[in-house]
Amino acid sequence: MDFSTFEVKTIEAIDDCRGAVRNCGKNAVHHLEKAWAIRDLDLEMAIFRGITAEEEAATSLFYCLKNHNYLNSRKISFKEHKYKLGLYPFLHSIGKFLGRFHLQASSPFDKFSVRHVEKNVRKAIELVLNMPAQRLSARPTPPLNFTIKDSGTDKVYTFRDEFNDLVNGHGYDKALKYLKDIANTRNEILYANCSGRPQVSGDIGGYLIEQKKKVMLALAIVLMIDPWEKKDGGSLFVQQALDSFLLLLDKISPEDFYQPNQ
Repeated sequence: MDFSTFEVKTIEAIDDCRGAVRNCGKNAVHHLEKAWAIRDLDLEMAIFRGITAEEEAATSLFYCLKNHNYLNSRKISFKEHKYKLGLYPFLHSIGKFLGRFHLQASSPFDKFSVRHVEKNVRKAIELVLNMPAQRLSARPTPPLNFTIKDSGTDKVYTFRDEFNDLVNGHGYDKALKYLKDIANTRNEILYANCSGRPQVSGDIGGYLIEQKKKVMLALAIVLMIDPWEKKDGGSLFVQQALDSFLLLLDKISPEDFYQPNQ
């Protein structure tokens, strides 16, 4: 499997992480490479390895949040597939929100970008917000240390509407049911049932490339958190996103949602 220069640097930077954050991240890449190698020989196992790669990358991020003592991070169930396989759809919904913000005429930012830097004698990733009209750029430190609030209520935004748009597009009435069904797809690839045994055919190269995108996104987020912070849960947007995710999973109530005193 081919990796871009940026992806190679990201994979190398994960080596600077420790413990489960590093091990799960590297294992995600290993599963991707193995899946690509057997994509024409054993399609079912290649797909399963692709799913496992996504889960391991998510687990790397979850351990990162736990290690930095983010509020409610211990409510993440590391063994439940709906957490691990529900992460990317949730991140995708946040991406849709940020994209809409970027397209607003009133936005001062021309584009968002990320780049590899050195931080605390470690490889890291920083977020750059470009403002060409002012010939300036903003670099939050840590990269995700900002908060998005509802201007009408002054409450931290939960991204529920964006995720519900995604869920409704797939014909679901509840976010949690959608996440559970995503998790169940992994079993359908391996196990037979009364309808027959699972069979996969065709070219799965595109699927594996999509899985690589999911893995690299999770690992990039790890590198925007882990090298930058002390173990004190320091980035406001990370806490906002974590609580939003747990809210969708019914692990916290709206009353438990973190509201910074600012």
